[in-house]
Amino acid sequence: MGKSKQRTVATILTMSLVAIILITFYYDITKRTKPLEEDLSEVEVLLSKDLELYYPATPKDVVKLYSKMLQTLYTDLEEEQINALAFKIRELYDTELLEINPEEDYLNNIYTEILAWRNAERLITNFSFVNEDDNVIDEIDGREYATIHIIYTFQEKAKYLQEWRFLLRKDSDGNWKILGWNYIPEGE
Repeated sequence: MGKSKQRTVATILTMSLVAIILITFYYDITKRTKPLEEDLSEVEVLLSKDLELYYPATPKDVVKLYSKMLQTLYTDLEEEQINALAFKIRELYDTELLEINPEEDYLNNIYTEILAWRNAERLITNFSFVNEDDNVIDEIDGREYATIHIIYTFQEKAKYLQEWRFLLRKDSDGNWKILGWNYIPEGE
C-alpha cells in the first residue's frame, strides 16, 4: 500500500473517530440537558407551576389548567399529592369562591368526591372547549367577567359527555380567577 493510500485510510479512520466522539458528546449533553418536565409525572408538572410568576393569561387558559388539574386529581394519587394539587387548584379560585369554601370543607369535599369517583371507576378522559361564540367577556360594575364553555369526556361504565360553563372574574392583579361553574344539561 502506498503512502497516499495509508494517509487516506488514516484520515478516514481519524475523521470517523472524531465523528463518533462528537456524536457521543452531543448525545450525552442533550440527555443531561433535556427538559426537566420529561422526567416528571403529570401531577409533579402541575405542582411545579409557579402561578405567582406564570399565571395563565386568558380565561380559557385558566379553565384549561383547572381542567388538567381536575383530570389529574381524580386519578390514583397519594394523599400528599391530592392535598398539594387541591391547594394548587385553589390558587385559580376567586376570593369570593374561596370564602364560601373554607380549606377544611374543601378538602373534605374533595376526598368524598375522589372516593365516589374511585368506587364508580370514573375518570375524566378528555376535555375540549366548545361554543366559542358563547365565550364572552363582559364588564359589570367596573369588573370584568368571562364565561367559558367546556365539555368533559368521562369514562365510567361507558363514555359520556357533559358540558360545563365556567364564570371567571378578573382580580385586582389582572388575573382571571374562577368564580364558579355549572353543569349545562343536554339540549340547553
